[in-house]
Amino acid sequence: MNARHAPWAALLLALVGHAAWAAKAVMTCTTASYAALSQAPARIIVPAATSAGGTIWSGLLTLDFSCTSNRPQATIRRAKVLGGSTAKALRTSAGAASGVSIVSAGTPYLTLTAAGCALTALSERSAVWSFGLTATAAGTCAGTLAAPVQLLRGAAALGSDIAASYPSGGTLRDWIVAPTRSRATTTPIGLAAPIALLPGGGCTVSPTTSTVVLPSLSTSALSAPGVRAGATRFTLPLQSCQAVTASSYSVYATWTYTSVPGYPTVMQNSAASGAANVGIEIVGPNGIAAPSGSAGTSLAGTVDATGAVVPQAYVAQYAATGKVTPGPVTAVATFTLTYQ
Repeated sequence: MNARHAPWAALLLALVGHAAWAAKAVMTCTTASYAALSQAPARIIVPAATSAGGTIWSGLLTLDFSCTSNRPQATIRRAKVLGGSTAKALRTSAGAASGVSIVSAGTPYLTLTAAGCALTALSERSAVWSFGLTATAAGTCAGTLAAPVQLLRGAAALGSDIAASYPSGGTLRDWIVAPTRSRATTTPIGLAAPIALLPGGGCTVSPTTSTVVLPSLSTSALSAPGVRAGATRFTLPLQSCQAVTASSYSVYATWTYTSVPGYPTVMQNSAASGAANVGIEIVGPNGIAAPSGSAGTSLAGTVDATGAVVPQAYVAQYAATGKVTPGPVTAVATFTLTYQ
């Protein structure tokens, strides 16, 4: 009797084991109704000298999301972030082209507000960034996907503003494509409020190249990763600033440089036979180090209604990223001015 039932029991165990193995890991995500320009200004000053394709604002396009997974390793694939070399025109509140376009300006990144997933498989092909999300635990994760962007002066005549809640629609590669399911869906770009466009203003930079000399220090002054030393003040040489009628405005600098991996605010040491594990950091007037490509937070100066400029002081300083060895330290950064 027992011998006859044994094959049946073995088959039952095999079926139970197979069912457990075949259970799928599933992740589902929802997103905000639109991708927003983070900390978008109330207005942008567009100097007359700005040619088509010139940058008038740099910042982040952000998309909030929430995902639920039934177990670890659940994955969303084939999603895409704002990318492509073709700028997309924006509209005025009246519906016409604003004379401003938006374009991708750097590597996207993920900020988690609730742990449980990770950004994976980030890659770039033909100027389009693709990514995946993988669950690190069962349950819910949430966060913000951010893509650096620039607003460019377009070829059309400058409009009075950029419209609020601009719906892009479509599947153009110039927009964030959200990971709402295994086959991603397009999320439009939107603004909570219009951005006014004011012609005029602007400053020149003379000389166009400047050198900031930091003091020589002992390696003991940079005793551990994260230690800063040798702070040296400098200002940007803003000249011939143009007035905007009955209004003052602010001048912002967006810095671009090659950073040390794991230290997004530290410029790599490019000196021949240079010191190891040390770079240079630029700290804005607000006391915050400026990451490469950061925008709207690095105030370079203010211009009053007469065109008089008051420059703001920056600080350049050494930053240790490991055990520092003796040698020269050199770093190069470029900046782009925008006006608000």
